[in-house]
Amino acid sequence: MKTTIQKRVFAIVLLLSPFISLFAQDLPVDMSDYREKVGSTFLFYVTGNEGTCWGGEDNVYTDESSLAVAAVHAGLLKVNETKLIKVKVMAGRDSYPSVTRNGFTSEEHEACDGSYQLSAPEPGDVAGAPTNMSDYIGKYDILFIFKVTGQTEEAIWGGRNNIYTTDSHIGTAAVHAGVLKAGQTGIVKIKILPGQSAYPEITRNGITSHEFGEWEGSYQFVKENENK
Repeated sequence: MKTTIQKRVFAIVLLLSPFISLFAQDLPVDMSDYREKVGSTFLFYVTGNEGTCWGGEDNVYTDESSLAVAAVHAGLLKVNETKLIKVKVMAGRDSYPSVTRNGFTSEEHEACDGSYQLSAPEPGDVAGAPTNMSDYIGKYDILFIFKVTGQTEEAIWGGRNNIYTTDSHIGTAAVHAGVLKAGQTGIVKIKILPGQSAYPEITRNGITSHEFGEWEGSYQFVKENENK
C-alpha cells in the first residue's frame, strides 16, 4: 500500500550549514546590502551578463560589482548561462586592481567599504535532502536546493517530464530522471508542482517507477539552466 513518509524539516535557510543561506529567488544585483554579514556565505542562482565590475584578484570584487558580471569575469559563468554560485561576504579592501580574465578587463577601484569573493559551490555546501518532498506540498514559490546521493532501490511513482509524487524517494527519482547516477552525490534543484491526475509507470536509467492515480502533490527536477 502506498504511504506518505513524514519527515519534519525547517525553513529553507536552516536546511544549510550555519553560515550559508540560500536564496533561489530575489537575487541581489550586488552585495552592498550585505556589508554587516562579513564571513557569511550565500548561494545564489546567477545568470551571467556583460557589464562592469571592479577588482577580481583572487575572485574578490567590490561589493558594488554586479554578481552577474563578476561571475563571468571569474570564469564561473558564461554570458546568459545560469548556475549556482557561492558568494562569501568579506571586509572592504584598500584597493582593487584591474584584472584581465575570460575575455574582458575589470576596472580598478580604490578603497571600498565591502567586498565579496566568488567560487563554485561544492556538494558539502548544501545540506542533505529529506527522504521525499511530502512536507513541501503547496510551496510553489520556492526553488529548493539539496545535496542528494543517487539510489536505485527505494520506491518512486511517475517520472513523466521528471515529475514525481511528493512521497517518491528523492535519491531514486534523481537517478530515474537522469540527474544523478547511482552512488553519485551532487546538488539538485527541485520545484513543487500541484498534484497530477495520474502518474504513469516509466522505465528509465535501469529503474522502473510505479504507476499511481491522482495524488495531492508533485515535485520536478529542474535542469541547471532552466528557470524555476
